[in-house]
Amino acid sequence: MAAPGTGRLDCRVVAGRVVTTAASAYPLKIMTPRAAQTGPSAGGPALHPVAAYLLTYGGGLVHGDTVTVHVCVEPQVALVLLTQGSTKVYRTRGQPAREEAAGQSVQTLEIGVAAGALVCVLPDPVTCFGDARYSQRQRVRLAAGASLVLLDWMTSGRMSRGERWCFARYFSVNAVCAEGGRLAIRDALLLDDPRALRDADVDALAYLLALGPAAAAIADRFRREHRDARIRPARTAAATRPDVRWSVSEVDTCGVRGVAVRAAAASTAELRAWLVGFLAPLQAAVGAAAWSMFANT
Repeated sequence: MAAPGTGRLDCRVVAGRVVTTAASAYPLKIMTPRAAQTGPSAGGPALHPVAAYLLTYGGGLVHGDTVTVHVCVEPQVALVLLTQGSTKVYRTRGQPAREEAAGQSVQTLEIGVAAGALVCVLPDPVTCFGDARYSQRQRVRLAAGASLVLLDWMTSGRMSRGERWCFARYFSVNAVCAEGGRLAIRDALLLDDPRALRDADVDALAYLLALGPAAAAIADRFRREHRDARIRPARTAAATRPDVRWSVSEVDTCGVRGVAVRAAAASTAELRAWLVGFLAPLQAAVGAAAWSMFANT
């Protein structure tokens, strides 16, 4: 019997069709809608799209929850990992724990991507309630020729309830390993005193990776727009969304190539619209059905 909160998802192509195997234990649930499973797009990459939702009963993580998901994607598969609504992290119960890890809600995602495959991690943002403590670790192993689009983003909290930057702790680590297990990227965000952000006009933060050949069009657009913003700032702001502040960093290490993007916005809706615009080239690789599950939420 699987341990509580653990899950596994395997995707492969057999006889020209995608075969997915999913298993999970409460409070985690993995769903793979058949509507998103189609053949390769005409004129696009020879990838077979599939979508999967990572869900938790109750729509979030309560005090002490630990969720761990292992994902394996074989060649010719374009997997889109989604969530059904924002990941809510409920408040810590009782007195604040003295130990750093005690009383937290923890979520871990381990992904292996084979050569010629694409994985798009496109969840809704994490929303921490007042006094919540959350820790997230996402680790991706990329084979040579594999591609990854990974979105890690969060909101300031339940703004309608007056809980703006009121959580106790938020910690997120994203790591990408290249062929042979060499560490290519490790990025961490720690907010252990988020109250310092209350005076800033920011209610949503995002970190995005676009790596590998299947994400080259997205990486090129980020580079182009970022270059134009430095050369012609007024024109670029009018063409894109001036309320989103962002930066681009080149990634070219251990055979992993692409870009890393950080963005901040005054509203979640504004940041989502900005992300959808930049990630639109994914539709050709993952199919209209899987793409709409992210773009139209």
